[in-house]
Amino acid sequence: MTGEGLLVDSISKSYGPTKALTNVSLRIRPGQVTALIGHNGAGKSTLLRSLSGAEVPDEGSIRIDGEAQEFHGPRDASDAGIACVYQELSLVDQLTVAQNIFLGQETVSGGLLSRREMNKTADRLCAEYGITARAGDLISSLPVAQRQMVEVVRAINQNAKYILLDEPTTALEQEQVDHLLGIIRRLTTEQGIGVLLVDHKLDEVFAVADHLIGLSGGQVVLDGSAAEVDRAAVIQAIVGDHGEGGPVDTAAVAAIVGDGVGETSLDDVETITEAARAREFGRPVLEASGISGNNLAGIDLTVHAGEILGIYGLVGSGRTRFLRTVYGAFPLASGSLRLLGEDYRPSSPAKAIKAGVAFLSEERKFDGFVPQMSSIENVVLPVLGKYIRAGVLRWRALKGSADDVLRQVTIRGEVSAPITSLSGGNQQKALFARATLQAPLLLLLDEPTKGVDIGAKREIYGVIRSLAQEKNVAVIVVSSEEEELTELADSIAVFRSGACDGVVYPRASVSAAQLRELAWADAAPTPAA
Repeated sequence: MTGEGLLVDSISKSYGPTKALTNVSLRIRPGQVTALIGHNGAGKSTLLRSLSGAEVPDEGSIRIDGEAQEFHGPRDASDAGIACVYQELSLVDQLTVAQNIFLGQETVSGGLLSRREMNKTADRLCAEYGITARAGDLISSLPVAQRQMVEVVRAINQNAKYILLDEPTTALEQEQVDHLLGIIRRLTTEQGIGVLLVDHKLDEVFAVADHLIGLSGGQVVLDGSAAEVDRAAVIQAIVGDHGEGGPVDTAAVAAIVGDGVGETSLDDVETITEAARAREFGRPVLEASGISGNNLAGIDLTVHAGEILGIYGLVGSGRTRFLRTVYGAFPLASGSLRLLGEDYRPSSPAKAIKAGVAFLSEERKFDGFVPQMSSIENVVLPVLGKYIRAGVLRWRALKGSADDVLRQVTIRGEVSAPITSLSGGNQQKALFARATLQAPLLLLLDEPTKGVDIGAKREIYGVIRSLAQEKNVAVIVVSSEEEELTELADSIAVFRSGACDGVVYPRASVSAAQLRELAWADAAPTPAA
């Protein structure tokens, strides 16, 4: 491989007996977007870590504009012109926007930090790239979507020749996604930066990519121009070995990624009454009335046994705060909750778990798991008490139950090793298995497929449906992906600025475009946290 660009030539990387990358070769061209696709565990994260200096390949070489490179740490890659924005944000919450943007590359004059100059530059960058925060704002005060944009701006400020983006749109709403894709295109066309974009949403890939690279099993299985590669071939590369041995069900996969969603007006949207839901599903499991305070502005909502209720809304509309209130992580300031007809006021997650409520967090790295523990140990944490007899933990029975639920979600990796050894998608599936093991009355899922590929989504959807239809569990699913809700949920409610009026839409009557329009209707300029 010769010529300009960031060239990867036959690199391999193993972790013990596991081969993460095998003879991977590719080129990231200046002024172009190269999309990297593949299922969880395909090697995408290992490749990004190798290019960013976080990992050292066992074999192969990396060249930048014809010059051989050896990266022994992220600083080496940064000095060579490579910046990486990981899916799990690396910002420092206790620092300001400006301090994060300039972290490690502070402007100094006369031996002193030039705070005024850095703040001025940070304000300019924020304004230029659509960040509403100011330079002096603490990162911890920003919504997730804005933090993601700060990560991108930090990479831009490093004057990088090549920017690596790992699932950058996961936490963004559609308007924010469009904005970010526009920025990516500007970086390539106006500044000649080469971009490597890891993304599992095909509409985004085809909207912005010039070239496509597909990984499966740590090897390149697809390499071609985005204008020429067949869409079915891309789907096959993403699904990889998630398939069951036959041809890919492209119709089902397309439904998951949102291909071909109909567009109709809000006049066509139908609602479903509480009486009709009661006839179709079981008794009400959770009834929320007038839930307010803590940036919630009046939530009325009911979910029934055997029902999958989707919650849609803009980032900051109060969806996560509501789930955490039901789970006891946030105090119930005003209003009432009823669980199976009885007053329910959880004062802690432990009380919620005891009452039969399970919760899957959106931010798995922050509050989803104990990093030093194995997947099995993380899975069994909430149910240890059920397996104690006469003061003795029945570990064999407990491990057997954990193994059963882990098989249901098809964990790929060593479940007895620390959970951090798994890819992000497999970590998420392990946490999903933990919620399943609780055998809950009510299952709260906050972005349950965040950063998960198409094949893993299909597995998770199957488990969710099984819990609702066979175990009669009431399920509430928060998702930023409209197509996910129209594919998975039985009915959908919309949150706006911390409020929900209790109106529920059957999934068959509402499209992705209509959900977006409903979410934006009467949206306040300052959303709830």
